[in-house]
Order: sequence, then structure tokens, then C-alpha cells
Amino acid sequence: WSVALRAVISEDAMTADWVELPPDLLRKISNEILNSVAGINRVFYDISTKPPASIELE
Repeated sequence: WSVALRAVISEDAMTADWVELPPDLLRKISNEILNSVAGINRVFYDISTKPPASIELE
């Protein structure tokens, strides 16, 4: 299984921009997920903006 992380900032919920997280933080989060959640073998970081992407993964 895979996990997708997406950090966004939005003022109106109609548009959103992705948040640039520090690489060390992403590494720490990824390692924690991979070592703690059975069955997860990939962690992705989604940097899509809204629009065209929606907030929730479709």
C-alpha cells in the first residue's frame, strides 16, 4: 500500500497552494509511517495546486 501526503494552504477553500515542507521533516514523517504502519511500502508527497486538482484525492 501507498500513502500520499498533501499539505496545502487556502484562504477560501476554492483555491489552494501546496506547502513546501523541509526535506528533513518529510524524511522523518516518511520513516515514521514506513516503520509504524503495517503494509505501507511507499510514501508520496503531493504538490498539486487547486485548481486543477481538488483538495481530496480522487
